[in-house]
Amino acid sequence: MVRGAVASTNCATSSSIEVLAENKYPLLIGLVFVRAIDASLTYYGLSIGLREANPIVVLTVETLGIIPGLFFLSSVSLVLLFFLGEYLLPWVAQSRHNIDLWSNVAYLSVLVVWSAVSLHNMVLIWI
Repeated sequence: MVRGAVASTNCATSSSIEVLAENKYPLLIGLVFVRAIDASLTYYGLSIGLREANPIVVLTVETLGIIPGLFFLSSVSLVLLFFLGEYLLPWVAQSRHNIDLWSNVAYLSVLVVWSAVSLHNMVLIWI
């Protein structure tokens, strides 16, 4: 009985890992969506008089303007993340399954962080 329970647990874990390794495009769409929400909330916050705390964003917005600066930073961050997940990790990792898994873990991690940043922006705007 115990051996069967362990086997079913390993099977469930294995299928969860396979699902994470295979679902790259929903994560990428989520990253673009959350990045657009973050840029929109940052624009709205700056337009109502809040100040940006990130010095890189401040410098870029002062140099390029609010909308072009936020668009530039969002585009660069997404391109760098995609480059990291699709081109840099295959150079480091060996098997293709590990590459898909670790790139999706990286995408999911960044998605969580950017979601938290967007939530933080929303809270600051509402207060």
